Amino acid sequence: MDRTADAEFAEWVQRLRSTYRAVAFTCQHRLSEPAHAGPLAVRVVAGLLARPTVFRYFGLPFSGRIASLAENLIADAEAGNPPAPADWSALEDRVLSIPDHHRSVLVSVCLNGDDIDTLAAKLACGTDEATRRRTALVGYMRDVVAGNLTSTPDEEG
Repeated sequence: MDRTADAEFAEWVQRLRSTYRAVAFTCQHRLSEPAHAGPLAVRVVAGLLARPTVFRYFGLPFSGRIASLAENLIADAEAGNPPAPADWSALEDRVLSIPDHHRSVLVSVCLNGDDIDTLAAKLACGTDEATRRRTALVGYMRDVVAGNLTSTPDEEG
């Protein structure tokens, strides 16, 4: 991975951390049981990671996805179905251990919104190989969040 992609990945990890902290903080004030805020925030971030193309967006599209995930989890918790235990540190460690060959695809496709032709050019491969690598990344990201999701994401990523 080149330095620019490394920097973009590091910036994205900071965005994940900030999202986790913001959701946890907000949910502490929304939940009747503030201790549920941390696990709920982990589940929200896991929901985002399961569909990593959401990270190419900022503002309302990104915030809307967070709100959609959080509101459903808050409603469940307030109805007596708190989120299952979830550990932010464990999820963060899994994100930090994403291999370089997946990181480059994540940065290109999910963060920058590159199409398959652009991804192929960046990877110096054909479009079939770029498509295979994009599909492999989406599967890998689902493995990263395994155990932290409340529902199965669609196939798009």
